[in-house]
Amino acid sequence: MINYKYIRTGSNCIIWTRVSTKHQEENGASLDDQKTKCEEYARQRSLNIVGYYGGPHESAQTPGPMIKKMIQAVKKDSTIKYILVTEFDRFSRNAGQAITLIENLRELGIIVCAVKVGLETINKESMNFARSLLTFATYDNEIRTDKFISGREHCFRNGVWCRKAPLGYTKTGKSLNSRCVLNETGKLIRKALLWKLENVPNHEILSRLERRGLKITKQTLHHIFTNPFYAGKIRSKFLGNEIIDGVHEPAITYTQFLRIQDIITGKSSKYIHAKNSPESPLKKHARCAEDDTPFTFYIKKKGGNEYLYYKCNKIGCKTNVSANKMHRKYADLLTKYGIPSCMIPIFERIIKDIMNDEDDGRRQELTSLRKRLTDTEKSIKDCRFRFGTGEIDRETFDITIQALEERKGNLMLTIDECQRDLSNSGKDIDDIVATCSDISTLWSASDCETKQKIQALVFPDGILWDSRNSVYRDQSQKYVSKHRSLQV
Repeated sequence: MINYKYIRTGSNCIIWTRVSTKHQEENGASLDDQKTKCEEYARQRSLNIVGYYGGPHESAQTPGPMIKKMIQAVKKDSTIKYILVTEFDRFSRNAGQAITLIENLRELGIIVCAVKVGLETINKESMNFARSLLTFATYDNEIRTDKFISGREHCFRNGVWCRKAPLGYTKTGKSLNSRCVLNETGKLIRKALLWKLENVPNHEILSRLERRGLKITKQTLHHIFTNPFYAGKIRSKFLGNEIIDGVHEPAITYTQFLRIQDIITGKSSKYIHAKNSPESPLKKHARCAEDDTPFTFYIKKKGGNEYLYYKCNKIGCKTNVSANKMHRKYADLLTKYGIPSCMIPIFERIIKDIMNDEDDGRRQELTSLRKRLTDTEKSIKDCRFRFGTGEIDRETFDITIQALEERKGNLMLTIDECQRDLSNSGKDIDDIVATCSDISTLWSASDCETKQKIQALVFPDGILWDSRNSVYRDQSQKYVSKHRSLQV
């Protein structure tokens, strides 16, 4: 029960100001404005200001450290009679929280003044009015929150990203007119995503990005790889578990994004396990036709020699095949998947168009790298000049010049790499056509990792080994045979 007769004596007061978000601070609810209004009220009432409390980004829902500091101060100093605020909800937007705080202060004999409306918590009537104002403020806040959530959800369901743009995107417009487009950083992120599709290790991707001017952490890289936004999709807590097609520019296709998720989780047949031995490229790729069980691999030693085998581990199945035999048969199978001579001119034109597009990207990247190299060389020159004129000391100079020289070296290596790729593009076309025309020879001559990539490309769902007939079988071959029999 509040004893309204008990009020502290004197004219000392403190001022409390608060904004809970940066948005409020930037849109009129500034601390300086609150402070000015409170100081003017104190001047008119001839009150003596003995302290200032509060600050930016203090919580509007629960007592933060600054309000706790203020309460401790007024408990220790019994000469403080007034606390000035612009409005009662500057203590909290939560009516119950703010009312409790004001009542506790009133029990201490402290009068809270809402200077904007000229209301002081002197008696029961003014306290009841303060409670009503805070209740209305809470209701107004809930209404605005509902409108905000509804507006956000409406934007998301229309494929519009209305929050801060992710790394690599530039956002323009507001609300439903918001648009996100890839910027220069985004183009580098696209490269990183494509490198991941090629199974380039994360540490190498980070190194390549840094050489091109984008330094990020491995955690940020993982977030990029797992964020469907880069595949043109929108995911938000406002949508629950639903994923919406976005209207923003994607860095890669959603199919490519899903392949990256498989690579990350190790579910993709393109993922190369380090424990695979070089002699067992068909392990887990080839399956037993009798029971669809993936083959395992083992080595048998006898008489000082090693014999390689693939084996079905299903209980009761006795399929056990020489690895040399399965490798030879697999190479024979791949001869059917070369490019027919009549299709080579068309294939060359397609590859040439793809390479031209890649060359355009390399030229743009080369221009950007050269500009960064020029800027770095200028920074080196400026650093030497500032050291020579005594603006910076030896220690600062050594640290700075070492970092700049390292950046310059990385840029020069990357520029050489881009130039080399450009000069070899014509030769690459011939190599690609020759390789695709004889994929069997390529597979036989490659290391285990390259073999597995070829296998995943030609037979993404794996392949069956028919031990009874010593041949490979797959669903596409069955379909072709049936189709041909119908034609006959």
